[in-house]
Amino acid sequence: MAGAMIALTTGTKTETRKNMENEKITYFRFDHHNTMVMDIGEKYEVSKTKDGRIHIVIDESLPREKELYTSDASIFDDLLAIVKKYKTDKYKSDYRPLMDVYDGDSWSLYYRYDSKRSVVSEGYMSYPKNYSEMRNALTSYFNKWRECQEGVLSIDYFKFTAENKKGVDIEYTLERGEKEATLTLRDAERGINKSMKISNDNIDELHRETNRTHLKASMYDNHTNNPEATRYTYFVRYNTGDTLSGYTCHMQSPSHKVAAIMRFFNRWID
Repeated sequence: MAGAMIALTTGTKTETRKNMENEKITYFRFDHHNTMVMDIGEKYEVSKTKDGRIHIVIDESLPREKELYTSDASIFDDLLAIVKKYKTDKYKSDYRPLMDVYDGDSWSLYYRYDSKRSVVSEGYMSYPKNYSEMRNALTSYFNKWRECQEGVLSIDYFKFTAENKKGVDIEYTLERGEKEATLTLRDAERGINKSMKISNDNIDELHRETNRTHLKASMYDNHTNNPEATRYTYFVRYNTGDTLSGYTCHMQSPSHKVAAIMRFFNRWID
């Protein structure tokens, strides 16, 4: 009976090992950055959307430097080859220095298989032996996607509003055109109501600015329920047809996300 149990156990292990060898990655994320200066470092993220597209985000020093969609599923096979080469599934879950270190570098690696099994490893100023080689391999690989011009995500339309019971009534819109963008500015309190044509490059600048402040990180941010608060809303439509919307309420100074948007539009008002 004991022998049968061992044989059964051995067979189960063999079957499990075989299943693991056939696993495919369906999600991947790697991040390395300085804890004091967040814009120094890199982040690579690859995921599948509900409609089957593959979403790629490349952040290198400038947040969300590149964001694109592709139908090329070979990216997951390529990433699988890299993690297998550097045996990242053997990494410890956490790496820390023996002594406290402040304002250093932090990193994390996370990927998930179609079997739902996942590999998670992270650290702060401490690394696996082959970490530098693995990191360089990822940077080198994503050069291919950094240079890709197809499927790049861009903003087609952006709308921002602000209103409160004290008289603030603002609506700014920016829409990409074939040759130029249309900017519309309305501010009831300051008596502004105008429209003008500006370069489409300005929409790309707005895209970079909202990515820098991580607009997507907090979709609905209600800092206060006071009815006297100013309510700020935004709506974004991308060239892919995807949309993003959210709001935030503040009694006094707006959040850094809102402040960045207002600074951008105020260039054509002040």
